[in-house]
Amino acid sequence: MRERRQGQATHEPVAAIAAALVWRTPLPDVAEFEDLCNAVSALYGRRLVFDEIKDASLRATTGILFEAETFTGILVPADDSNYYSFLSRTHELCHLIVRSAPDDWFPPGTARPHQPAPDSRLFLRLCPRNSSESNDAESVREELIVEEMARMFTRRLSAYADTTEEEHFG
Repeated sequence: MRERRQGQATHEPVAAIAAALVWRTPLPDVAEFEDLCNAVSALYGRRLVFDEIKDASLRATTGILFEAETFTGILVPADDSNYYSFLSRTHELCHLIVRSAPDDWFPPGTARPHQPAPDSRLFLRLCPRNSSESNDAESVREELIVEEMARMFTRRLSAYADTTEEEHFG
């Protein structure tokens, strides 16, 4: 049995929350990444635009969210393999699902991780993995859920449905 990770309550299993959110995200039977983007855009209520940051390492975060007048932008590193870039983009979309999904998408007895205030620096950073701001239990819990969701979506989407991490790295 897996050891309990820091920030994960025993009554709120990460995998159950992740699976519920992944399978409640409306996608066609044979879905592509664009279908996921469209579903998250509808859920979040804004058009999403990805852009890549070249020649800049994002050490404290893997994605940055910003709100423009007519769209929401998500910046991700440009210097990644196709697989990791796909996984990173999917990961950032999963943060928006966790933050925007209706409460009834969460399994009974579980709850959405507490969200940062809109004026918080943490709100602007989707993934403050290495930041000193990310050591609170709710950030860690959201990160665990999102990581599990991204892996599940990777297998659900047809682009990488038959690709495993082992094949990519092995």
